Order: sequence, then C-alpha cells, then structure tokens
Amino acid sequence: KVVPVSNMEEVYLFSSDRGIPLHLDGARIFNAAAYLGIDATSITKYCDSVMVCLSKGLCSPVGSILAGSKDFIDRARKNRKMMGGGMRQAGYLAAPGIISMEEMTERLKSDHDTAAYFADCLEKTGYFKVDRDRLDINMVFCRILKEDFDQEKMMEYLFANMIKINPSHEGELRFVTHYWINREKVRHAVRTFKKFLDEV
Repeated sequence: KVVPVSNMEEVYLFSSDRGIPLHLDGARIFNAAAYLGIDATSITKYCDSVMVCLSKGLCSPVGSILAGSKDFIDRARKNRKMMGGGMRQAGYLAAPGIISMEEMTERLKSDHDTAAYFADCLEKTGYFKVDRDRLDINMVFCRILKEDFDQEKMMEYLFANMIKINPSHEGELRFVTHYWINREKVRHAVRTFKKFLDEV
C-alpha cells in the first residue's frame, strides 16, 4: 500500500528532533513515486539512508543500491567487507543496474496499468475477489470465491499451461506484473484460471 509523502515527512521530523537516523527500505520506491506522480527524491528527502532494489520491477537479475551520507556509506562498505559481502569482477552485474536506473524507472506506470487490467479480467470471470484497496502499483491481491476445488491440482493445471504460481497464503493469492508480463499473457492466465474453475 502506497502511503502519502506527508507520512514520511511526519516520521522524519519526529526522528530528526530526537537524533534518530531514519532508514527507508525503498525496495519498490520507484513504483511508489510513479503511483504518486512525483520524483523519487521527493520521498527520499525524508530519510537519512535508503535501499533501492534493482530487480523488483526494474528488471535487473540481482542487486540493490544503498544510498546515504559519505560517512554512512564508508561504514557500510567496511561492514559489508567484514561480513564477506564484497564482490570482484562485478561489472557484469552493474551493467543491468545502470539500465534499471536510467531506463526502467520511466516505464513502471505501464506495469501498474497491466496490474489494473489483470484485476479487471479476474473479476469478470466471477471467480475472483480483488482487494482494490491494495491495487496501487504492480501487485494484485485476490481471493478465489469458489471453495470446492483442489489447490494442488489447480497449480498443476496452471503449470501445464505455462503458468507457475505459489500456493495461496491464508486464502489470498498475489500476482506481480513486470516488464515481461503484457496484456496477452494476462488474458492467457485468466482464461486458464477460468477454464479450470469452470470444470471443477
């Protein structure tokens, strides 16, 4: 759920007044910025350090960026090395990270639109209830309304049709759209779900 920037500002002012550094786990910060229609710096100005994930929505195979003051980063590098986190010849991982930051951040709204389309298609089958309150970015949370079916058989059926999903958590499924998920693939997934649920 994307929260207003005013929430960040309030927490930041509270912590700053008390001399408490504020770290932002910004795994999907660019998704939040795209949803709010602002630049990511409008969010990060209300924290002392931030971590950004380059693989969640930004298409890098692995990697994250840690940003903060020079002193903070110097200490982070030292601690990383002490814990065995250093890497050599890491340029092949840095290259996709550059593409993530320079190109992929600008296309995230497309993923959000695809998620909204996915949600609409799921609900039109009559078998799904989508949590619209959490349909902010590129994730769709939903529940299957039909109860008398075998979840394991459904997963096997989907897998046989080139769709791999995790089991539901307390009855809830989560779908995440990204660069490689387009509307054609969404329609294929929804048709496959509907066909299985029609037949059980």
